[in-house]
Amino acid sequence: MFTVEAVPAQELGNASFFVADRETGVALVIDPFRDVGPYLRIADRLGVKVTNALDTHLHNDFVSGRRELQAAAGTDIAELAPGHDLRLGEITLQALHTPGHTPDHLSYLLIDRGRPRALFSGGAVMIGAIARTDLFGPHLAVQLALEALRTLQVRLRGLPDDIAVFPTHGSGSFCGTGGHSGHETTLGHERATNPFFQTTEVMQFLARALNQQRYPAYYRDTAAINLAGPKLLGLDPPPPAKLNAGAVATLIGEGAAVVDVRQGRDYDRGHIPGSYSVGLDGPFSAWVGWLVPRGRTIVLAGGTDAQHHEAQRQLHRIGFDSVAGALDGGMDAWQAVGRELSTFLTVDVEDLAAWILSAEPMTVVDARDEHEWSGGHVPGAVHIYVPDVPYRAPEIPPEAPVAVHCASGYRAGIAASLLEQAGLKRIIHVNGPYSDWDRLHLAETVP
Repeated sequence: MFTVEAVPAQELGNASFFVADRETGVALVIDPFRDVGPYLRIADRLGVKVTNALDTHLHNDFVSGRRELQAAAGTDIAELAPGHDLRLGEITLQALHTPGHTPDHLSYLLIDRGRPRALFSGGAVMIGAIARTDLFGPHLAVQLALEALRTLQVRLRGLPDDIAVFPTHGSGSFCGTGGHSGHETTLGHERATNPFFQTTEVMQFLARALNQQRYPAYYRDTAAINLAGPKLLGLDPPPPAKLNAGAVATLIGEGAAVVDVRQGRDYDRGHIPGSYSVGLDGPFSAWVGWLVPRGRTIVLAGGTDAQHHEAQRQLHRIGFDSVAGALDGGMDAWQAVGRELSTFLTVDVEDLAAWILSAEPMTVVDARDEHEWSGGHVPGAVHIYVPDVPYRAPEIPPEAPVAVHCASGYRAGIAASLLEQAGLKRIIHVNGPYSDWDRLHLAETVP
């Protein structure tokens, strides 16, 4: 009997899968992340050996851990061609060609005792969605969307409803909009509830499939890293070096980016001027990868040693290997050598509403994406999605305060730090849910 364990990367909205046949003592990993320790620990716990590692597709959002598994455990990383089988103990894995998310996308059908039991679908089927089809450029987006439609309605048609589905991309992934949380579903459930299965008319399917949010800038070169083969980190990369305030200041002078990993409210109380506020309580690596060019030296700040180690691990997952170290001693150490901290005013939605009604001069910046903005927004707000802030900040009058909000406060904190980098001084971080506008019975404006 086979065993499947999900190994999630919550910050990416993804999961990889450990598949074992405990009776014969062998296992494989599907879509492994670059930090492979968790897979080896599962193998030790189950008393099995990891013999194979497979990717469902060439990943844009993270660096594959197949080479790391090969180096650490002697795992076979040979690709499985469409229509071919891989025997794993008493179970068989069959590669199915399921293009759409990528041209060469594969899903792996697990067959146990002659019966199809599970489908590892990558991005071909998500819970409540499919993965986006535009990562190879707008000239191929429609073609791949049509392939995605054929995958759902034709290529997977012969599989039974009761088959378990384990998607790599999930809720929170920039690889797909509208997915639901969780790492397991059934094909029957998706056929009955997933709007992409339900939409069979071609133009309606295309409209749905191509209505996607924007994706992080680092996606553009991650596939090339995976194709060429990422450098090996080893089983246990050392934690970030501890840097004193003087060393951090020197690195800043040389062009390093300081990334503060604390929650927004803590960042607001005092932070290194010009640093990025990207808390570990959200999609940390995706936003760092969107805002900091690959290869730029990164210094971590705020938080604990354990948080710095976790931040480095998450950055390694997307191929950002340029962490020079972390500020030792936090903001106290920075101030102890006579260096100043910046602060932001932190407010709730109620405070923002009161300011608007007072008619005092103030710019309200909505840092949400286009889909969220079009569903309703604060009267008089300026829409500047987070990655556009560095380019559009000059539009904001510097003589009045600027209050920035998003759906929860997380992206607003990032945007506030970008506004500071752009030279604005009177910054207000609205750290609360946009849904409070409904709770307070405040009218939205809808285009």
